[in-house]
Amino acid sequence: MPKHNLFTKKLKKQFLSVNDSIESYFNKLKFIKYNLKKIKLIKDYKAFLIFGIVIFLIFSYFLLPIFFNKELIKLQMENQISKKYNIDIKINKKIKYRLFPKPHYSANDSLILRNKKNIAEIKNFKIYVSSKNFFNFNQVEVKNLYLKKTDFVLNKEDLTFFKKLLNMEPNENKIIIKNSKIFFKGKSNELLFINKIKKYEFYYDSKNLLNVLSSNNEIFNTPYKLIFKNDKFNQKLFSNFKSKKIRLSIDNEMNYDGENNEGLLNLLLINKSTSLNYKINNNSLNFESKGTTNNFNGKMDFKPFYLHADFNYDGLSSKKILADNSIIYDLIKSQIFNNSNLNVNLNLNVKDIVNVDELNKLKLKIFIEDGNIDISESSINWKNDVKIVLKESIINYDNENIFLVGKVHILFKDPKNFYKSFQVKKYLRKNLSKINFDINYSFSNKDVSFYNVRVDDELNIDLEKFINRFNSKTIRVFNKITFKNFVNSFFKSYSG
Repeated sequence: MPKHNLFTKKLKKQFLSVNDSIESYFNKLKFIKYNLKKIKLIKDYKAFLIFGIVIFLIFSYFLLPIFFNKELIKLQMENQISKKYNIDIKINKKIKYRLFPKPHYSANDSLILRNKKNIAEIKNFKIYVSSKNFFNFNQVEVKNLYLKKTDFVLNKEDLTFFKKLLNMEPNENKIIIKNSKIFFKGKSNELLFINKIKKYEFYYDSKNLLNVLSSNNEIFNTPYKLIFKNDKFNQKLFSNFKSKKIRLSIDNEMNYDGENNEGLLNLLLINKSTSLNYKINNNSLNFESKGTTNNFNGKMDFKPFYLHADFNYDGLSSKKILADNSIIYDLIKSQIFNNSNLNVNLNLNVKDIVNVDELNKLKLKIFIEDGNIDISESSINWKNDVKIVLKESIINYDNENIFLVGKVHILFKDPKNFYKSFQVKKYLRKNLSKINFDINYSFSNKDVSFYNVRVDDELNIDLEKFINRFNSKTIRVFNKITFKNFVNSFFKSYSG
């Protein structure tokens, strides 16, 4: 019995010893794990602390310009802009430093000067700067310029502002002008036109070694894009004008190495391409086309502005002249001619109207003066039988509609053949020489009204009644059939 108890005690003691060892082992594991976590937390904290310090230092560096003397910075900005861009800018109000989206200074109500004359007022002006050295305000470098809501008031001499930009020395910076206007004035300080600037961008194309001006504009309610590229080394200027509204695209290449600058223009007008050579000097521009069958030439004087041009075509569709989808129609509707300082004399000569067999020998004379479009003395032939001449005729634009208002003289060369063409009955064929009347024609609605009809300068009562009935109709639109019926009814009424 005693031996049994002794064995039991020894076994129990051994078991407790093993248990204490196991417990001690796991306690050590817990201690090691705890210390490992603690070490990891300390390392994470240090990393976060270092990261926070770095961020703080970076922000502190970029915020250093806040503490610079603003008046000294303003003078430095003005001097740098003058040297780098050859632009004289006067910052009137206190400038403010902004960090986002990029480091820049902003100012309101600044001025652009030319020979100490104010040529532009900048409502919102931003000067982006290099972030290379903010420890010394004397080394803050001007980079991109951003001008918003700028009103330019310019005359011909002030256009050197844009010319200087195209001739500035190569650099990596840009000048951007947005939501601005150019008020262009004449010699007597009268307003000639307003050009709306949606976006101008000046930059240097390092790949092609070109100074570039790219712009989106609007003038006389006509949006257009304009690009200039100046090759200073070869003394060549490339430009492109494009307006979808008037369906016109012009590519230009000009050499400017002499007193008389010469160039080549390629025009794409309603999908019809034409090339012309031109020569320009201080007072005028002369041009002539390179075509053989269709050609034109002209001269543009600058002081005062006057354009004279002759356009000659072997054949042309009537739809491209004064139809509601023609270039002339679009130009009139754009109100580009509604300018009191625009003086133009254009002559359009067309041998054949290709889509109307009977019409030929069109002579369209367009005089534009004081915003009025006069087409008096224009004429066209109906076969060789009749000549139709416009007298005292003008084109008006009113409420989205274009009207021809004037007097028409129909001169008969071969009345017999004319009667045959319209199958006028023989007993109605009177021997006559001319018919005169006043006309009001809508290009938009294609309806027409006649007034004061005279045959050989004589008034006919029956004919007057017929015309009044026609004018009272709701629909007064002609096609080939209705026009033929109208002519027959006209002579029937005239013969009584």
